[in-house]
Amino acid sequence: MVNARNKGRRGEREVIDEIKELLGIELEVNYAQTFGGGHDLISPNGYMPYAIEVKRRKAITQSDIKNWWDQTVRQAKKVDLLPCLWFRQDRADWKVAIPCPYSSEKDFFPVEDVNIASIISPELWAAIAREEYNIGTRDIITE
Repeated sequence: MVNARNKGRRGEREVIDEIKELLGIELEVNYAQTFGGGHDLISPNGYMPYAIEVKRRKAITQSDIKNWWDQTVRQAKKVDLLPCLWFRQDRADWKVAIPCPYSSEKDFFPVEDVNIASIISPELWAAIAREEYNIGTRDIITE
């Protein structure tokens, strides 16, 4: 049987490595999350506008994504950052959920509504981070 905590830590490490590859920046595990219930990954220099939550599971349901998004939004609001949920099920690629621009910038829809969150690839997330927030240095070419 796989220990859920160890699987979660491996997932966090995978995301840290993926973000380093995509953006050239190094994030760290937020060890204070165990006590304070905060988001999973932090920027030691404070240049990340996202509160990143990481979830990895054998199988993922829409209900899981909704619950995780609720948690991600709550944690992001505590620290006045944008919610960002990285998730993947076994033998699948990572996906990233971020707020729809109409919810975060224009307040047309509540950011808590998972139905209007944008679920995108890590590559697109990195492109948004570079273009919108001037994060990272790498030029990524996708086919």
